[in-house]
Amino acid sequence: MSARGDHTVFDEPFSRHYYYGPNRRSSRYVEELPGSTPAELLDEIETAARDRPVFVKDMAYQAVDVLDADLLQRFRNSFLVRDPAAALRSLAEHWPDFTDEETGWDALAHAADLVTGLGRPLVVVEAGELCRDAPTVVSAWCKAMDLPFMEEALSWEPGMRGEWDLWKEWHSSTARATGFRDLGEPPPAPTPDDPRLYDAYQQALPVYERLAGQAIRGAG
Repeated sequence: MSARGDHTVFDEPFSRHYYYGPNRRSSRYVEELPGSTPAELLDEIETAARDRPVFVKDMAYQAVDVLDADLLQRFRNSFLVRDPAAALRSLAEHWPDFTDEETGWDALAHAADLVTGLGRPLVVVEAGELCRDAPTVVSAWCKAMDLPFMEEALSWEPGMRGEWDLWKEWHSSTARATGFRDLGEPPPAPTPDDPRLYDAYQQALPVYERLAGQAIRGAG
């Protein structure tokens, strides 16, 4: 979406509230950032939307304090999921002390329920499928979201983007990328020998299977 150039992109704006706001849900960081209440963040997004379309990518759990039908009906929504065997290992690599809420799956299921309750379709992209056949998946996603497909946006120049400033350490590999690459097969599911990951995986799997079962498919 950044490579398209036709949207103002917000990357995880509600992470500011969740981790750095005056009424934060997490104690992971001690710094408080200005403009980090949900009301201020929504005002920033809506102000930008007066000038051009906006695209907001966020983790559902970070927006959980305002995650309701009134919020989601103001947006056109879609979901991006990744096999939890891979997603949870990535989370644990960065934050070995991750919380249950930070795994994100409960909030994601809640968001899906809200969208369904609004009578809207669940538009789902599965990360492995996206990276295996980006042209097909992105084209179908654009159609579902009523956006023109821009094939030229499937590749881009490497480098950090301004919208990633708050979470640069999470975007180091993305900053080196020039396009989508096949993720290959996900790693094996966690076993009881790793109880923290195993328990998180057991909670995540039904949500992943529900959403991935409706995901846009590539060719073949």
